[in-house]
Amino acid sequence: MSQTKQKAQHIIDQLKQGRSVAALRVEDYPNKTQWHNYSAKAYELNLQAARKARAILETKRPHAATSNKDIQAMIALNEKLADYALLMPIYSTLADFEKVCKLAKNLPNSEAEVMDFVGLFTMDFNRRVHQKIGRFEHYRYFKTFTKLIDAAVLCYYRMNFISCYLTLVPIIEGILIRWMGYAENDTKPEFEDIRKFFKNSHVRQPSPGNILFHQVYIKACDKILNEHFYRPTDSGNSYANFNRHVASHLLNDTQFATRQNCMRLFLLLDTMTEIYYYESHEPDPRFSLSKEVVTPDFELFKGVWMSNLYQTAEHVLLKDHINL
Repeated sequence: MSQTKQKAQHIIDQLKQGRSVAALRVEDYPNKTQWHNYSAKAYELNLQAARKARAILETKRPHAATSNKDIQAMIALNEKLADYALLMPIYSTLADFEKVCKLAKNLPNSEAEVMDFVGLFTMDFNRRVHQKIGRFEHYRYFKTFTKLIDAAVLCYYRMNFISCYLTLVPIIEGILIRWMGYAENDTKPEFEDIRKFFKNSHVRQPSPGNILFHQVYIKACDKILNEHFYRPTDSGNSYANFNRHVASHLLNDTQFATRQNCMRLFLLLDTMTEIYYYESHEPDPRFSLSKEVVTPDFELFKGVWMSNLYQTAEHVLLKDHINL
């Protein structure tokens, strides 16, 4: 057994015994390069073990677990969707996946249909409330931004996509850098390190929960971050102008604050909560929310959306963006 594999197995064993990732990094592997290499190998070993366990489970009937074949198909679908800065919503069922697979065969001609279908999941009142109360308000790196996310949701339902988009763009980065350990008065992480956030997930957590789906989502988010959201503007254009630098500095006159790009940001944000859920091993409060807790915000969001039955200031002043 190689030294790297030995160290990786040690990491896995120690985490199973209850030691924290932070303790292992500080006490056992203070050298950053070593931790990067050993944690990457530990993640790989955990992934291999999960695939083997899933293959054994597949031989037993009945079973409800997603097969290794279907998981690979999800990765392939997200790889294709990520060309358009999209991915499957975290709420999707196998039937939803199969429908998007059919639509994806006709991309880019079917992009509008894909966006409409994905949007039904992403911007549904009930799901937005469950994400807010069940995740954003609980999860460490997200809760700071709850009110800003509320503002973005309200803007979306009012069809003020300009304000929605410009509000969400810095939230994505704010969450990422805090997740990387940034605190107020610290030096902001280097741009290239932020771009590698999802690719280097093993550095934060070599043993995430549900590692097979963790892999599905980090692959998609890594591609969206690098080929679109954080793509250097001197290396070409991001799809649909979905780019942080373009929005921050208004580098061209092409519209970017569109309904579709707002949905892309909410998709990315929701998926980040799923990745955090796997990496933190914290419970998912969404599944314990009562109707009494959810209803007030649900009615507020629905009421804002219903105001579009009448001509609003947004309809008049922002009509060029609303019609996109």
